[in-house]
Amino acid sequence: SFILLVAIASSLFFNGCGGKATGAEGTVIAEFNWDGKHQITLEEMQQEISELPDYKQQQYKDKKGLEEYMTLMAESRLILYLAKDRKLNEDAEIQKKVQSYLHELMVDKITALEVDQKLKLTEEDYRLYYESHKSDYIDPEQVRLTCIALANEDRAKEVLQQIKDGRDIVEVAKELSDKGELTGPGANPEKPGDTGYMTRTGYPEAAQPFVDAAFALEVGQTNDEIIGVNVQDQQYYMLFRKEEHKQERQKAFDEEDVRRSVERAAEREKRDTLMENWLVQLRERAKV
Repeated sequence: SFILLVAIASSLFFNGCGGKATGAEGTVIAEFNWDGKHQITLEEMQQEISELPDYKQQQYKDKKGLEEYMTLMAESRLILYLAKDRKLNEDAEIQKKVQSYLHELMVDKITALEVDQKLKLTEEDYRLYYESHKSDYIDPEQVRLTCIALANEDRAKEVLQQIKDGRDIVEVAKELSDKGELTGPGANPEKPGDTGYMTRTGYPEAAQPFVDAAFALEVGQTNDEIIGVNVQDQQYYMLFRKEEHKQERQKAFDEEDVRRSVERAAEREKRDTLMENWLVQLRERAKV
């Protein structure tokens, strides 16, 4: 809070009021002497508090909070007057930083006036954006498996035979997980064998035989032969049962995540267009 108050009061550092007595217009709530009398008014304090973030304003709602803020205002000004007495306001490095920050604030302000305040989209704008970008809002085809991936081919063949002999693959996956034998897809000990939903592009290219087989199976079907893949020099021997298959789906505009994404993207697109048009006008006006 103290650093915040120093920043708020820092205008005194560069304007002409430092080192001279200052009069006050409003209800005086504090005063101090520094090469003359200086005063802080209730109106000043209320204005400064109103410019704080909402969560900060809440800290200064009651009498105790207001007294704390008033003290911080006075202390921050005392420090800045001392700095000015030592001519730090004439320091070249500080002046350079102040000028740079001033330019940044001016650019932000004029951009807000010329671009951001014109950024008003309607419901029709959002729907038009969605219609022209529908391909961005598609849930791809997905499958979910119970998968057993092992590092040893002979062990994988033994497990496959157990399943062919009638053992349930979920039960076998849990048993292998308890022994620490599972690796790769389905190795999560909290859900042994469960791959979660996977897409055709969710695995490295080297794992494509596994992905192709997973999508080719019927729901409830287990692959007849071990599928071996090598990913980043790690060999996996895999058998799996297909549990679910979701077809590709066009997501609707009114779905919450879609609408939120559309609003952000449409506003960003319009802002970029407004900004570019504005800059073109500036360049033409200045004959760049």
